[in-house]
Amino acid sequence: MIDFPYVESFEAEDRERFFRFLVLFARWESALKHHGFARRGCYGQAEPDWNRFVDQHEMAIEALKTPEFASAPTTLERQPPKREECTNGSVEWRDNPRRPTETKARSLFRIVRDVRNNLFHGGKFLGQEETAREIES
Repeated sequence: MIDFPYVESFEAEDRERFFRFLVLFARWESALKHHGFARRGCYGQAEPDWNRFVDQHEMAIEALKTPEFASAPTTLERQPPKREECTNGSVEWRDNPRRPTETKARSLFRIVRDVRNNLFHGGKFLGQEETAREIES
């Protein structure tokens, strides 16, 4: 078995949470692409069209009042994950506030994608508590 000290430094419950989130996210993207929410990427690849999905379902998203969903937007909006930006050949972590033209729903779904990207691409090595908080949200 390959040793992954960084991954293994997380509690088993958090590792399970990360795995479940990544699997759910992958299934969600696949469902979007196969149910009319696909767009052509710059090399012709099929990509999920998150913004079109959000735009078409914004009222339903805003109306979600389940206990599990109710706290997530507040937590993620109050403390959005940082994102990597490339400036003058240097990669740096920058704040990631809601963009002036984004609706609340678009911002929420972009932040969820940013959490996924930070985990999946492996560049975010913040403290375990912050990483676990993002997934929990």
